Amino acid sequence: MTRYESGDEATRARIITFANQKGGVAKSTTAEAFAASLTTRGYGVLMVDMDAQPGNLSMHVDAEKGLPGTFELLEHRRPARERVLRCIQPTRSFGDVVCANEGLDDADRILSSRVGRELMLSRALEPILEDYDFVVVDTPPALQVRTLNGIAAADDVVVPCMADASSIAGMQAVLDCVAEVGELVRGAEPRIAGIVVTRYDSRNSLEPELLDQIAEIAEQYDAPLLGCVRNTVNARKAQSNGMALVEFAPNSTAALDYEEAVTAYLESIGIEEDDIEE
Repeated sequence: MTRYESGDEATRARIITFANQKGGVAKSTTAEAFAASLTTRGYGVLMVDMDAQPGNLSMHVDAEKGLPGTFELLEHRRPARERVLRCIQPTRSFGDVVCANEGLDDADRILSSRVGRELMLSRALEPILEDYDFVVVDTPPALQVRTLNGIAAADDVVVPCMADASSIAGMQAVLDCVAEVGELVRGAEPRIAGIVVTRYDSRNSLEPELLDQIAEIAEQYDAPLLGCVRNTVNARKAQSNGMALVEFAPNSTAALDYEEAVTAYLESIGIEEDDIEE
């Protein structure tokens, strides 16, 4: 495992949360691509899957759902390090993962009755943050309590968004939510790290126009466009094989686009590739 440097030597993982209120925008695909790319670059990565819907990140990375996962991670107000470690399992290409296992849908109901319900994830991750360089959090496609937990825990929020009207509306909802959550976690406000445009097809005459609209909205929120990922069937093929896109089809347009987006993200937090310690 390597550590990164950004100014002073890092002593804890940086948490990146991926969110969009609209489903079907390649949110999990983007989270997976970031995790795989960061792992390939030598960083220690932990993925936390907060999304219980079918076809989620846990399934794509071939996690074992019979083991303790996100539900157990959130079940206790301040879990001990040993309890958190029991929720973590390794993957082949994406780093480690806390999987979205059975019972996770009940988490919103359980959390809703607790004081400080938006802070349960950040408290649960605290004991193991020094073990990793990055924690990648994938959230449900709705502004549920779990999504609020993901945003409240985040150092950086990345919003995947397709070039269509409903995805853009979902993007705006998340961007507004980040500002609101920031008011709850004074002194540790999440930063909007940027927008990743997904499944982009320039041959569709409407998409370039909508891409301009995304750029205008992003500018209003001071959110950079990290990248524009071209549509490809290779992403779905990689997921069906339980492989990272960068491993399955490293020269595909989507893989190359995601690599550029990750590089742009690292540069936005002051990390150059030369900063990685071998």
